[in-house]
Amino acid sequence: MSRAGPRDLSLAHLSLIGSAPMEFIQIAARAGFRLVDLRLSPATVTDRVYTTGEREALCRTLLPVLQDADMCVWDVEIIRINEATDSRNHLPLLDAAALLGARRVKVVCDSDDPALVADKLAELCALAAPLGLTMDLEYMVFSGVKSLAAALAILRAARQPNLKLLVDALHWMRAGDTLAGVAAVRPELGYVQLCDGALQAPIGRDLLIQEARTSRLPPGEGQFPLVPLLQAMPPGCAASVEVPLPPRQDALAHATRLLRATRAVVEQEETSP
Repeated sequence: MSRAGPRDLSLAHLSLIGSAPMEFIQIAARAGFRLVDLRLSPATVTDRVYTTGEREALCRTLLPVLQDADMCVWDVEIIRINEATDSRNHLPLLDAAALLGARRVKVVCDSDDPALVADKLAELCALAAPLGLTMDLEYMVFSGVKSLAAALAILRAARQPNLKLLVDALHWMRAGDTLAGVAAVRPELGYVQLCDGALQAPIGRDLLIQEARTSRLPPGEGQFPLVPLLQAMPPGCAASVEVPLPPRQDALAHATRLLRATRAVVEQEETSP
């Protein structure tokens, strides 16, 4: 099976969050993707909650589906860090990611205490390292880690070789971060999530959350400087496409549209000076 190489593209589960993992993988494969991000732990109150046994059984069921479709799992999500987080409780998710052959596990933060976050990230990284997993910290303006600079400070405090930063185009824009800022910390970056949108941000935390979860645009259909952002990222790093399915639209058509739109942006990156 193929592995992430020069600008491989993955389909994020949020793009088709209404599809169960098996259906999601099959749709992504039919659309032409070879990598997927799987949500196997809840990010919101509406997400499926798996017991350890249910998740393990699901992963074993998914393995032949992935093989038959020539697909790989790029990222498994999600771990939320807060004051109550016991890193050992997330070991079953890490084991599931390793069972699927995933490369990475996504982490977000609900705590405003950077020292606490760094300590818990270090614990998670220590658990993930023997499994060959990299942890990616995603910052969001409505989370406890609101900017690239804040995320970078936590990464450097944690001091773990298998900890990287995830740059989501939407959160990067809404945080007011710069292209120069991304390029300056390139070695600390893991991969990029792509979507598009308007330059003008919604006002207020609730609307920012709503935009992130329901109102993203396909790459190239908004005003974000996606080509320069890709050029600022590490060469050849994978790009995950995260654009939720609009209401009453066909899932396969949406996934196919996202792949076509993202490839067009990547082609612009390759031909731009």
